[in-house]
Amino acid sequence: RVKLGVPSNSTDPTEAAGQNHENLQKALDEGKDLVLSPGIYPVSDSLNVKHANQVILGLGYATLVAPRDGSPCILVHPRVPGVRIAGIMLEASKQKGKTNSRRTTSSSSSSSLLQWGNPAVDDDPGDARNPGVLSDVYARVGGVHRDVSTDVMIRLHSGNVYGDNLWLWRADHVQLRPKEEPNFPQISSKYRQTERGECEVKNGLVVEAGASNVTIVGLAVEHATEDQTVWNGEYGQVYFYQSEFPYDVDHSFADNKFAGYRVGPNVQNHKAVGLGIYSNFRDYDVEVGTAVVHPAEDIGSRGIQLRNIFTVKLDNKGKISSIVNGRGPGPTVDSKNGHPYRCLNETCLGSEGE
Repeated sequence: RVKLGVPSNSTDPTEAAGQNHENLQKALDEGKDLVLSPGIYPVSDSLNVKHANQVILGLGYATLVAPRDGSPCILVHPRVPGVRIAGIMLEASKQKGKTNSRRTTSSSSSSSLLQWGNPAVDDDPGDARNPGVLSDVYARVGGVHRDVSTDVMIRLHSGNVYGDNLWLWRADHVQLRPKEEPNFPQISSKYRQTERGECEVKNGLVVEAGASNVTIVGLAVEHATEDQTVWNGEYGQVYFYQSEFPYDVDHSFADNKFAGYRVGPNVQNHKAVGLGIYSNFRDYDVEVGTAVVHPAEDIGSRGIQLRNIFTVKLDNKGKISSIVNGRGPGPTVDSKNGHPYRCLNETCLGSEGE
């Protein structure tokens, strides 16, 4: 059974969000699959997925706009196998009670745009014979608006989730307001370039410790203000990863040792193949220590496998000084922008410079 979703035609934003949630959640509670017609769906509360094998499929990249209390657009309950989410855009909203670039929502947990599982449920390995799937899912924090935020775009607590083509984007540019002049006209006369305190999001993807056997093929994470990706689950696998550091951060970004791809210190087994991490620090001369971080000690006794990692300084200021755990080459004052620096593996033995 399938429910075809159509966005509310109410012109009142609060009413539209309530109507969208009521209509879509009713279908999910009845065990139906959702097919969302093209359009924008603000929701007043999370869409809770509680039934095995349910599908949420967006047509024309139907866009779910997150609730204003920090709740995710979609919440997949723990121990629910076979859920499929595809063809969806997840968009951050302006959070209630958020002032002076600090979150003051009443929620005790951090906010996200999609949450799979529950941090209170420790044993949620998923089902290898019937995994969950995220396919062609995009998330954005900003673009239309600059006063939107969340903490994490996608957070996984459940294991055996398979991702295919995920693009998690903190906006590097937003629409100009009426009669507003562009702040960097030499870059673009049509958009405002995002500055510090706008479009706030800490991480693109966080895979929590209980989320084992998560595999993603085609993952892009861009411009988050802390670690771009954090992976704490066992037996994670990523094939093709593209990441760009934020343009607008200051020296504290480097001082806090944020990275483009971080494998947690307790992880014993992880595999990532084809990782590209870029810098284009527009506002400050930021020198990031290393692009990729993984548990370095006793590497021979751990199953940490990284293959074909590279960094690029695209333009402007600063640089990425090394590739993996402080090893591997980086640009010098004489380097040309756009030149790749490569490591072949997790030890950075056999690295290539200019």
